[in-house]
Amino acid sequence: MNEQLINWLNTESENFQFILFGFLLVLLIVIEIIIPLRKSIQNRKRRWSANFIITLLNIILLSALPVSFLSASIFADGKSWGLLNQFSVPLIPTLLFSLLLRGFISFFTHFLMHKVPLLWRIHRVHHLDTEMDVSTTVRFHPLEFIINVIIGMPLILLFGVEVWALMLYELIDVTVNLLSHSNISLPSRLERFIHYIVVTPNLHRIHHSSYQKETDSNYSAVFPIWDIIFKTFKTKTKESQSTMQLGLEEIRDNRASSVLWLLKSPIENFNKANN
Repeated sequence: MNEQLINWLNTESENFQFILFGFLLVLLIVIEIIIPLRKSIQNRKRRWSANFIITLLNIILLSALPVSFLSASIFADGKSWGLLNQFSVPLIPTLLFSLLLRGFISFFTHFLMHKVPLLWRIHRVHHLDTEMDVSTTVRFHPLEFIINVIIGMPLILLFGVEVWALMLYELIDVTVNLLSHSNISLPSRLERFIHYIVVTPNLHRIHHSSYQKETDSNYSAVFPIWDIIFKTFKTKTKESQSTMQLGLEEIRDNRASSVLWLLKSPIENFNKANN
């Protein structure tokens, strides 16, 4: 990786990330329409309306947040904070360590979202989608992004992850997340090999199964290595991926596609849990 590429990652890749997101979103929607893995029986117009409205809200929120992993990285660099800023580490080890660390932050935060009841009330908005396609990618409660920053920022500061490494991860993350949520399936020979390297649609679809033993697996967003290490990696399902039930058993009606209900649901769920 030469200096010119690092400079581009530092200065231009953030804008490119939005272009890449839009291009891949449209491309995968077209592929889903032509060769979908699952034939959706849900009201696509209602689902997509809810999912894309929430996506837009989250894009606005992320643009308005005063702090982020990126700002934490810039701050750490300016103050020479973090382990990577204390030693002269060669480029390739820095890159590999940074990508794996960023992947661990995503894995660990996601794991906590499922295991801590208060966080689950927020994260379940993502899992309440009764189908999964590319529109599900950024269907998260806005509070989840704030929590992600709060949990992950200390690790960014502790290790002093460089801006260019974070931006490279984000470009990979955009690509893999859109692909892994899409209603398609990779060729079986490719799937058997590549799902040990990056998260594939079949791998992540297991995580969206309504069967809890399958939901409680495959927490990684980009690199499944952390699921493999912590033994939460799963490639087999009880039922065929083309027909298995997705979402959560508890909500199967129109509330799952109601933006206002989804935004209020963590509080409503909290009130019910404490009554």
